[in-house]
Amino acid sequence: MHLFTYYILLFLIINLTFASFSISIYVVPSSSPLNGGEDGTLEYPFSTVEQARDYLRTIIRSSFRRVALYPTYHFVKHHTLIFDERDHFTIYTAMTRDEQNRIRLSRKTNFIELDFPIISGGIHLTNLINDKGIWNSVVPVSLSAVTQLFVNGHRATRSRLPATSYFTYEKGLDNRTRLAYQGFIYRENQFDNITLSSTSTTEFIIYHSYTASRHYFSKIFPQNRTITFSNPCLSVIGNTSIIKQSGQRFHLENVYEGMLNEEGSFYFDSITQILYYHPRKNESLQTTIIILPILETILSIIKVHQMEWNSIGIEHSAWMISKINKTIPIDGRAAADYLDKSIVAVYLRNSSQIKFNNIEIAHTAGYAIQIDRKCEHINIENSRIYDLGAGGVRIGIGAKKNESESSELIKNIIVRNCTLYDGGHLFPMGVGILLQRATINVLITENSIYQFFHTAIQIGWSWSYDESSSYNHSISFNYIHHIGQYLLSDLAGIYTCGLLNGTLITNNVLHDIYGYFLYDWGVYLADGTSQLMITNTIVYNTGSAAFTMIYGFNNTFQNNILARSSNQSDGALSLYRRESLSHLSFTFQHNIVYDIVNESGRWIFQVQAPDPFSSPLVIMNYNCYFNLYGNMMIFGLGRLVFSEWQETNHDTNSIIDDPLFIDADSHCNFFNLNIDSPAVKELDFKPIQQLSQWKPGC
Repeated sequence: MHLFTYYILLFLIINLTFASFSISIYVVPSSSPLNGGEDGTLEYPFSTVEQARDYLRTIIRSSFRRVALYPTYHFVKHHTLIFDERDHFTIYTAMTRDEQNRIRLSRKTNFIELDFPIISGGIHLTNLINDKGIWNSVVPVSLSAVTQLFVNGHRATRSRLPATSYFTYEKGLDNRTRLAYQGFIYRENQFDNITLSSTSTTEFIIYHSYTASRHYFSKIFPQNRTITFSNPCLSVIGNTSIIKQSGQRFHLENVYEGMLNEEGSFYFDSITQILYYHPRKNESLQTTIIILPILETILSIIKVHQMEWNSIGIEHSAWMISKINKTIPIDGRAAADYLDKSIVAVYLRNSSQIKFNNIEIAHTAGYAIQIDRKCEHINIENSRIYDLGAGGVRIGIGAKKNESESSELIKNIIVRNCTLYDGGHLFPMGVGILLQRATINVLITENSIYQFFHTAIQIGWSWSYDESSSYNHSISFNYIHHIGQYLLSDLAGIYTCGLLNGTLITNNVLHDIYGYFLYDWGVYLADGTSQLMITNTIVYNTGSAAFTMIYGFNNTFQNNILARSSNQSDGALSLYRRESLSHLSFTFQHNIVYDIVNESGRWIFQVQAPDPFSSPLVIMNYNCYFNLYGNMMIFGLGRLVFSEWQETNHDTNSIIDDPLFIDADSHCNFFNLNIDSPAVKELDFKPIQQLSQWKPGC
């Protein structure tokens, strides 16, 4: 269906649905509610969403009721907005223009006009004082830490040192002791001009490979330049096997000196409960809107059947709002992905037929949405999810396999036509869409996903040949770009692991996947990935191979384009075989590999295996290989030239020839093929559809 036609039909359906409502409830915030006089009408609307919810719970209903919100901030303030089995058949949406016009003018003076209603987990700070150019405010005593602040709709910078780059430590501590998990040896004079206190909430953010950990200062020992933290990391700091992947980098957050030096940054003094903000030159106390998040979860939907959220924003979720235990590990990966319940703005469990349409979830501390156990028929469509502390949408169970999974399945989930971007502000390993265990029939399609530090889409969660309980998924027509952004390592545009029976990855476009160090792949088939089909997908501009596989069996790459990938040694396609099992790793047929590295003897298909004399168990045929400079290309474990490679019964019907991309000289166009392309004429390559979301440029 054409996208425009789809929207027209959607508009008609929504309006017909509204017309069929026998009742509409209205919510307009007020600083002076009528104390019981509200009845939810336009004349006397409810002041809070909670009031509307509680009123509807008193009505016996078998059809939908509409709750219409005025386009302004709806601050939840005190606790998570919880919906349960009493809240079926409800649609929460924005007022129509006519309904807005009928609201009394006297009420409209109490709030900020917006384009759409926003349910906020924060508070509007209005008691700021200007003290010599630095604004300050006393925040509620319940907040023992302030990790985020939003100013005029944008994330303010949490004061940090250095302001834009990183410190590096000299080395880790003796890994035979527990101190190796909670300290390092710093460089000479590194902390001479920085105030460190064990009573403050200054944090050390330490980068490892694919994750980061957050630590609180404990002690410093100048005699041997050792610093220790009150809370450990989950792995050894400065692990010698990942030095290159981590760069031994770290930075400090919530530093008073950093706030003084940087406009647009904030600092929180946990002793005095004073929040300091260094305003930008164009900001004034009279017109600047500052929102401080106080709720970790804004909406909780449990045991709800049939509910819709339409044309509404859900914003400003918090992290660490309760009393801090400074001894627990705060490994970013664990906080974002491994905990049973993420730090998340919208949480769903044991619910069905829930629709999120044309919503905006932004300014979060963790994930935007988590779809947890026993959920089915959940749709997230036509929505924007951005400015995220971790990732976008998390579906499934992150814990290890358990016997109850079969009774807790999450199934028939759709994420369609959404834009997810700008993630990882607190936990940089957050994933755009994370698809984990106990998931069946998930459709991720027509989305744009970009500006994440780790991975855009991750599927599966077993890292072995064990049953992953993640299958029958379709990842299609997604536009994925600018992933990694040179911060973390061991990442990908699409990352898979475990048995993925019935899962299809098709018609996606991925480009500009660059990590801090190598190991930045386009599509990464990690440990145990098996029974996966990847077709009609274009991958270009990657730091490492466009496709890589660690180990697994019976995967298929067919009718894909791999272009302009790594100038490193792993070429366009790589296989890291950590085992010698006699099974088929993958089939690679009817693909185009377009290489632009000016290096003779370029290793196009790299193989690393435990046995240097073993040949890779792969089927490769009917492929088109091309190096822009006509340089010799080599293949396989034996580093063979193409003719030698063919003699091993691989690529016997493949060719080395220019695939004839249209306007290929620019290197910045889509990969449309000339009608005379040898890949089409001789190898039966099927031209790949250009995505509607795709934008030209390098």
